[in-house]
Amino acid sequence: MTANRRSKSAIRSRMEQTGEKYTQARRALVVSGGERGGAGEDPPIPWPQDSLAWFTDQAYNAILLADDEARMLSHPRADPEHLLLAAARYGNVESLLARAGITARAIHDVIARIKGFGGQLELRPRRSPASEQALRQAVAAAAARGVLGPSTEHLLIALGDQELPARILAELGVTNAQALVDADYPVWSPVDHALFGRRAAQLAARGRPAPSPGPIPPVFERFTAQARAAIDAGVQHARRADDRWVEPAHLLFGVLNTKAGVAAAVRTRYGWPRPPGPSAAPPAYSPRATGIFTPEARRIVAEDVLIVTERLGHRSLTTGHVLLAILERYAYLTIEFISSLPDIREITAAVIDALPGEEDT
Repeated sequence: MTANRRSKSAIRSRMEQTGEKYTQARRALVVSGGERGGAGEDPPIPWPQDSLAWFTDQAYNAILLADDEARMLSHPRADPEHLLLAAARYGNVESLLARAGITARAIHDVIARIKGFGGQLELRPRRSPASEQALRQAVAAAAARGVLGPSTEHLLIALGDQELPARILAELGVTNAQALVDADYPVWSPVDHALFGRRAAQLAARGRPAPSPGPIPPVFERFTAQARAAIDAGVQHARRADDRWVEPAHLLFGVLNTKAGVAAAVRTRYGWPRPPGPSAAPPAYSPRATGIFTPEARRIVAEDVLIVTERLGHRSLTTGHVLLAILERYAYLTIEFISSLPDIREITAAVIDALPGEEDT
C-alpha cells in the first residue's frame, strides 16, 4: 500500500508540473522508471535491452512484421508508420480499425503517398529510435491499464502519440487512438510499481523466446492480384493435404495452378502440366494444418521475390517473380511433380522472357 501511495503521489506531482492527464503522466513515469515516491525509495527499473521482450506473441509478431513492411517499401528503417501498418494486418488492432472503416491497404497507400518508395532494397531494415520509443510507450500504456504484457492495442495507443502515424490515422478518420482502444478494452487499476519492476528485472535477466510459430506472412500490396491468389492457393493446398506447415512446394503448386498471369501464360505456352492436387478430401477440421509458413517459404514471400524483382528492375511482384523466387530455392522442393517439368534453367529463361508481363494490381 505504501508503494502504491508513493506511485500515485509521483503521478499527481507530474500532472501538476506538466498538465498531463493521469494515464499520460503514469505512462511517462513508467517509461522513465521515475514512478517512485521520492529519491532513493525504490531502485531504478532494469529495463530489458530489447523492448520486444515485454510483448504478447500477437504484438511481438506485428513488431517483427514491421521490418517486412519497411522492406516492401524499400525504406531503410522500420519506423512507427511501419509498426502501424503491421499491427493493422491482423489481431486486435485489425478489428479495432476495421470497425472504424480503416484497412491495412488504406494505411499502406497513405504511407506510400507521403514517403514514396525507397530507391534501393534494404533487406535488413533497422528499427528506428522513434519505433523504440513507441515500444516503450506501449509497455507503459499497458501498465497504466493494469496489463504487464502489452498487445497490439497498446501499441496502437503509443503510435497515436507519434507524428506520422497520428497523421495517417487522422487522415483516415481516427483522431484519438486511445479513445478507440479504451472503448473496447476497459482500463483497470495501474500495475503496481514493484510488480512492474520485478517483471522488468526478469526480462532483463532472461529475456523471452521469439514467438513460435511466427505469423502467416501477408501478401503485401506490391503483389498483383494473381500473385496473391497463387500464394493463397498454396496455403489452401497445404491445408487440404493436412500438412502442418506451408512449404515452398505448396507455393509452387499455387503458382503453377493459376489460371491467369505470367506463370499461367508461360505454362500454357510450353505445355507444362499442372501439379496434381491432394487425392484425399480436405479434413473438416485439423489442428495439424496451421497455415504457418516454414522459414524457407516465408523468406520466398517476404524477401526472395523482392530480390528477384529488383534484379530485373521491376516494381510489381507477379506470379512470374514468385515462380523465379521459388525455383531459386529448388533444393527445398522435394515433391515428385518437379521431375515432370523441364530443366530449371529452361523454366527460368522462359519466365524471365515473359516478364514483366501484365497482371492486375
